[in-house]
Amino acid sequence: MKLRKLLDRLPPPLRQRRVLLSLVALLVLLGYFGLRETGGGALPATAFYPVKRGDFVVSIVEGGTLQAVHEVVVRNEVEGTARIIYIVPEGSYVKQGDLLVELDSSQAQDQVNQQEINVQKAQAAFIQAESELEIQRSLTNSEIDAAALKLRFAELDLRKFDQGQSKVDFLEASNKLVQAQSQLAVSLDNFQWTTNLAAKGYETRQKVQVDRLSVMNNRNSLIVASNSLWMLLEFDLPKQREQFLSEVRQASNELQRVIAQARIKISRYEADLLTQSNTLVLNRKKLERDQKNLAATKIYAPQDGLVVYPAAGRWSSESLIEEGAMVRNRQELIKLPDTSQMKVAIKVHESHVNMVTRGLPAYVTLDSLPDQRFRGVVDYVAVVPDTQMRFGNPNLKVYRTEVLITDPLPDVKPGVSAKAEIIITNIANALSVPIQAVTTRAGRQVCYVKKGRGVRPVPVQVGMFNTKFIEILDGLKEGDEVLLAPPYDTQARDLEGGMLKPGDARAATNAPPAASSPPPAAAPGAGNRAAMLKRFDKNGDGKLDDAERAALRAAMQKRFGGAPAGRGGHQPPRPGGRPGAPGRPGAEPR
Repeated sequence: MKLRKLLDRLPPPLRQRRVLLSLVALLVLLGYFGLRETGGGALPATAFYPVKRGDFVVSIVEGGTLQAVHEVVVRNEVEGTARIIYIVPEGSYVKQGDLLVELDSSQAQDQVNQQEINVQKAQAAFIQAESELEIQRSLTNSEIDAAALKLRFAELDLRKFDQGQSKVDFLEASNKLVQAQSQLAVSLDNFQWTTNLAAKGYETRQKVQVDRLSVMNNRNSLIVASNSLWMLLEFDLPKQREQFLSEVRQASNELQRVIAQARIKISRYEADLLTQSNTLVLNRKKLERDQKNLAATKIYAPQDGLVVYPAAGRWSSESLIEEGAMVRNRQELIKLPDTSQMKVAIKVHESHVNMVTRGLPAYVTLDSLPDQRFRGVVDYVAVVPDTQMRFGNPNLKVYRTEVLITDPLPDVKPGVSAKAEIIITNIANALSVPIQAVTTRAGRQVCYVKKGRGVRPVPVQVGMFNTKFIEILDGLKEGDEVLLAPPYDTQARDLEGGMLKPGDARAATNAPPAASSPPPAAAPGAGNRAAMLKRFDKNGDGKLDDAERAALRAAMQKRFGGAPAGRGGHQPPRPGGRPGAPGRPGAEPR
């Protein structure tokens, strides 16, 4: 209501909307630059931090868990899954040989019993195959001997024919031919003699006819004997020799077939024997494995130690270690740590892991003993990120690092929460400021330094940093007071982490520049403050003096101080106006 009354008291020309907005914008702009120069009034002393010179320690602090350097992990050696029916309570001290875990052995016992039967069957089959092989070897030897004897007989028959039978048959045929020739000659002589006697009347005609018939018979016998000898030499002897040769070849082939068949039969029986032998060996190994599984259902302590259950991961599907739980093969059941030497396992972020190397000194504090500090050394740094973190936060990359504690520890147990501070380096005689005092302005790192009643941005060059302070290499000097909470520069900061610089978008898209005239100065609060400073800051000191503010005021009066235009008259475009929106020439004012 008071604001409404104050507006009613203004002269009529000042009550119009355009002029009123112009005056408000001018007041806001002048108030803003006044605050920039004066720091918004006198800031308290606690808002500044004096730049100091001294030793600057760069370190990394991470939380972790206390672990034993040397520990024996007891795992489930039973194949498949098994149920825990007894387990020693966590935190108990055990001696070597004490029963730690007992698993359900009913299934393992059944497997052992069944496998013993399989072994006996396999052994009987092996003995049978061995006997059959011996029998088959005896049979094949007999068959080979018979075939070899048959070949021997055939060879003897051939030799007998070549060396005896053929010659005997030839001599018999030859003798028959000679005998026929001799008888024919005798018969011819008798016939001639009888014929002569008959002519003289001393022999009868009947005797002549008998002698003639004897000559004819002997002549026929000679022809038969001659033909028999010819057929013997031309047909019978070669035929008989070919028959004997054929019998020799057949006997030889038969011997080869018997030998080949014997080899096949022997190889078949040998393969069967080998199969039965391998089956027996496999069944025996299976029996040994089943017996080992049965023995593994009872787990005894390999050494003295403290019983610690393994911690189940957040994303692990494995059940807790307790009586009645099902456990898989090779699953961790119990840890027996050696508490004489301990370490702290931490996870270092990828932004710091390059600074951490093996051998760096470190300090460790336990959450249970926050007032005591123990010295240590970095003993291990992983080369790849921890894969367990990808389930909870895939974008988080941390590296497992182990800090070995060198100081003696009190009686503490593994699993205690601890904090490790790794000393990266110690920079002597260095300037440092709180890390929140450094900000970015116009693409450069600056600190806002106290000057009179106000502050001014000073470009700085930074070096290494820790969780609280950052090293200043150039730009500040000892004793300068920097603002702990610098103003937020929306034009210089990119909250989304963009990588484009001014002009990159136009160059990337190859877009031509706009053909319109340069835009007029934007209204306060709606334009780019950096562009406004660039236009009116003539001396380039990053602020507006009295003359530059007067030029800005004159430009604002010239821009917004004219009389309002009526319908159809010229009205300047509103900031952020678009084609067709109110504020274009000839548009109806709101």
